[in-house]
Amino acid sequence: MTYIQSLLCRLSIAVVLILELAIAPQAMAVQQTLKQTLPPPPPNNPGSSAAGGRRSASTCPQDAIAATTDPLLTALSPTTTPGLSLAEHPTFLVYVPSTSAENAEFSLRSRDGRGIYRTTVPLTDTPTLISVSLPEQVAPLEIGSLYTWSFAIICNPDNRIEDQFVTGSIQRIELNPVRLSQIEQSPPARRIALYQEDGIWYDALTLLFELKRSQPDDLSVDTTWREFLQSGGIDSTIDSNLDQ
Repeated sequence: MTYIQSLLCRLSIAVVLILELAIAPQAMAVQQTLKQTLPPPPPNNPGSSAAGGRRSASTCPQDAIAATTDPLLTALSPTTTPGLSLAEHPTFLVYVPSTSAENAEFSLRSRDGRGIYRTTVPLTDTPTLISVSLPEQVAPLEIGSLYTWSFAIICNPDNRIEDQFVTGSIQRIELNPVRLSQIEQSPPARRIALYQEDGIWYDALTLLFELKRSQPDDLSVDTTWREFLQSGGIDSTIDSNLDQ
């Protein structure tokens, strides 16, 4: 009996070892795949120390020389406070310097890190300003909730750790009906000023971006654009290639 028990024990150990050897390569392969396909998480305190929440490195290694004269990769988001918006599905703007990368990735997360939206953005004709709008089929932003968004240039699709990314923050609020009606009934230039009075960053930026594209030769729009970026702590020279 003792011999049989000993034999069974050794057989059990052998089976466990065989299973571990069979499973280990698959587990390592899954880990490697995740490492290569998932983007790095955004910083814990985005936008606190650099304009638009950009981090220290902002160009792909292969673009370092070409990008020396360009403004840095920049999220057009205030640098000291969360940007406010009235929109259920706001629009986000990012300045992308010259790059040989073919794609970038935009993502939006709730304050607790829950993924809200993610999409791949083709990169062509950089440097440029890229706008990304939250699709209507995505649940609207909740009033009062804080969200973090990130934009990552995919420098090496086989190793996402090399991504160069910037982040911003956004919070949806609501205004009293009288004030909201006043804004909605105002002409574009006045509407931008009213948005700024209430700190409604993203709505003002979106409207100003539209004016800049539709009226590229209007010097007053150009001046307002530069002053607006400066008010958010953002490089005011971000002004090139607005044809989207």
